[in-house]
Amino acid sequence: MKSTVDLQGLTPELAQQALHQALNQAGVTTLEIQCSDEAVTQTILELLAKSEAECELLSAKESQVIIANLNHDGVMDSTSLVVGSDQMGQGDDVIGTKLMNAFFNVSGDYKQVPQSIFFLNTGVKLTVADSPALGGLQALQQKGCDLIVCGTCLDYFSLSEELAVGRVGTMHDLISIYHNQTKVIAL
Repeated sequence: MKSTVDLQGLTPELAQQALHQALNQAGVTTLEIQCSDEAVTQTILELLAKSEAECELLSAKESQVIIANLNHDGVMDSTSLVVGSDQMGQGDDVIGTKLMNAFFNVSGDYKQVPQSIFFLNTGVKLTVADSPALGGLQALQQKGCDLIVCGTCLDYFSLSEELAVGRVGTMHDLISIYHNQTKVIAL
């Protein structure tokens, strides 16, 4: 599916946010990105290069258009993770937190990523601004993994304003994972 993103007149920060949202739309394989500022265009091209997208730059006097073919060859179709805690394993809370953060930071280094990850309960704490797992999660998202964060859980922990990666989801998203994926791994 092709999607158009209009970044004309946006600051580099707002343009990056809009691009991240576009990259995380389910089913999008091609983005047509419209820019009016060369600095924004260069920033967007750099971000797309990190996500291994194949880009073509069409330039006119007053605007630029980037055609980005998103390379999600590393996405493991029909595989999802459900993360119900900010800790891995049972026992000591400190080591459990370190293990979960390490899991996502190391996972971001791999080429293959799950199709989606649903975060619920204290797992939503991994997706906020000060999370040690944030870099790894951003890498997973850039490689095509759909990160879905329980909106009810964000509200419960008063973290809605701090969401830094992924999109807010509902119970319908979680049920859809269970109905449509052939492999669901609970962490």
